[in-house]
Amino acid sequence: MISRNILSTFVAAGGAALAVVAMTAAGDDARFSKPLSWKKDHISRVFALGYTDLGANGRDQTELRTVGGRSCVVGTTVGFDVDDAYGFDIDEPVNLTLTYVPELTTAQAIVVLFDRNGADGRGSMEVVPERAGPLARSTVRLDRARFAGQGAQGVDIALNARQGAFGLCDVEIARTNTTKAPAAFGRVKLDIRDAATGRVVPARVGLYDETGRLPLPSEQAIPINRFTDAIRRVWLNRRTFWPVASREAFYVDGAYEARVPAGVYDLAVSRGPEYRLHHQKITVPPNDTGAGTVSLQRYDDLAARGWYSGESHLHLKRDQVADLKVWNVLAAEDLHIANLLEMGNIMGTYFKQPAWGRRGRFERDGIALVSGQEDPRTVARGHTIHWNVDTHAHFEAEGFFQYHLVFERTRRGGASTGYAHLGELFNGRRGLAIDVPFGLVDFIEVLQGGRINTEIWYSFLNLGFKVLPVAGADWPYFGPALPGVERTYVKVDGPFSADSWFDGFRRGHAFVTNGPSLELTVNGRLMGEELRVPRGTKLEIAASARLNPDINTLDRLEIVALGDVAKTEPARDNRAAIATTLTADHSMWIAARAWGRQQESIAHSAPVYVIVDDEPTWKREAVEDLIKLQRQQLADLMTQPVNADGDLESFETRETIIEQWKRQLPTLTPRIKEADARYQTLLDRLRRPKP
Repeated sequence: MISRNILSTFVAAGGAALAVVAMTAAGDDARFSKPLSWKKDHISRVFALGYTDLGANGRDQTELRTVGGRSCVVGTTVGFDVDDAYGFDIDEPVNLTLTYVPELTTAQAIVVLFDRNGADGRGSMEVVPERAGPLARSTVRLDRARFAGQGAQGVDIALNARQGAFGLCDVEIARTNTTKAPAAFGRVKLDIRDAATGRVVPARVGLYDETGRLPLPSEQAIPINRFTDAIRRVWLNRRTFWPVASREAFYVDGAYEARVPAGVYDLAVSRGPEYRLHHQKITVPPNDTGAGTVSLQRYDDLAARGWYSGESHLHLKRDQVADLKVWNVLAAEDLHIANLLEMGNIMGTYFKQPAWGRRGRFERDGIALVSGQEDPRTVARGHTIHWNVDTHAHFEAEGFFQYHLVFERTRRGGASTGYAHLGELFNGRRGLAIDVPFGLVDFIEVLQGGRINTEIWYSFLNLGFKVLPVAGADWPYFGPALPGVERTYVKVDGPFSADSWFDGFRRGHAFVTNGPSLELTVNGRLMGEELRVPRGTKLEIAASARLNPDINTLDRLEIVALGDVAKTEPARDNRAAIATTLTADHSMWIAARAWGRQQESIAHSAPVYVIVDDEPTWKREAVEDLIKLQRQQLADLMTQPVNADGDLESFETRETIIEQWKRQLPTLTPRIKEADARYQTLLDRLRRPKP
């Protein structure tokens, strides 16, 4: 952290110093979680929750209240930890009966979420509440309930009010006691290796019995922190390629052994999009070992061509720099760079990193853990990302909305900076509108949660600004999507290192993907480079794409110029190539993008910037409308109230955000007006008659 003595930055309008200080959020967990003293049979713990981690999110609006002489839970989200002595790691239907107060239950439905066997590991039911009477009762049957503590704080069941609230006065859990005890046990033993090198490699593993149930992983599985919960089972959302219907998995460091019920199992092993998925049957005999060497075959080797994968956005706390648990998870997904982001809000930070700059890096076997920050982040003007920061820059509440001061500080230390969440969530459009004209935005996280958003990104490219694409999972948010499901590839000159990866990114040699790989050149220039040519020059464009068939079927490859598709080529055998020409009669940006057949697989390159006679690479006919759009974002920033409840940690930030926004908007206003003036300058240049 920088002390108050070192920083001497002043806000131009007010001259007030904004100090970068160490702050601590309320506890270590970025989720709202509050124990409730509500005693019920067969339930050991009850929590008011924000995130359930069983499939729904709520807010900090749940509390105990006495209603008609009864102790009731009134609010939006509550979680229950079933007493392990009553039911733990079972596999049977369970009856859940809810007693509620119709007058207090305004929700359209009470969503019942539970830890389940098979499928994606998460069960969901709905109770449509009655609207009359002093009390009402509803019973739902939880099929294949497991109760192995997979929810937030280890809960097994969560209730979430959809569009409203509930007044819950009793919960009754009744087992059917039909779980079958295994007739015998054996052991499974795995040895996972790279087929080309013979080396033992970390990997993601699924092991399923004939009912689709994944036995609880042993202590040899690598734990990963989901918020503050250390878990060994992870869920694969529906956007993540997988060869079986069951969508729970675990990470191993290459060797794994566990005691499991004897029987026949489905074994699935993966290691990112460059490896073929391994899928086979394995038999575990009674009182014996079912063992096997898994030889993972590569589909592609992008590193051999200089392309190295990175994750833009992970929240994994490290207590020490050389955290092998985190390293193994990233190695299991075949990632080379992990940007581990300490996450800040107006009150403090979460997902702490142990050190910054080179002292905060851990590099081993071509995989690097690097400290960064998602900070500042507010619901007023979006979430920012700062990669490879030399010193953590977290501003105290009184200066938190002055984003540009943090950008300027981290960039002086060599950081790359940008905006998260497709550029749109949490009013990121407003933050981009004010920061892009000052050259502070290197990138926008355009691919996340299985979705790509090019509209906001293209709007800035078409105004002549150079902004790069990045992709990231935002673990443990967004689904959660596993680390590396969406990734950024960077072309590295020479041997790989964290420095060479960040250098390559700054040159713009990058593409984002959740499956396909891309290559693109324009007259031999790579992604991110400038090509200066006289008007009328013939542009030779070469692009190619390929996609691991275990992920999806490649549908087509496109060349995009100024946001419009200039050329399309259908794929054959999961590959596509384009060789075409354009005439450089004006400046433009040119990029390549590839689509999977189900449209859930997508890759997009950074542009090549073609400069003709020193003209900007704008889309001339769209500039006036695009400037109007950005100016509207600036106006909204100045006039629209802050929806403090939209902040992810509103349980601790709500009042401060409202108070500080009112105080800081006058100080921020000159910066907004200067951004508006820069758009006017761009508009004046557009309207200037050509010589």
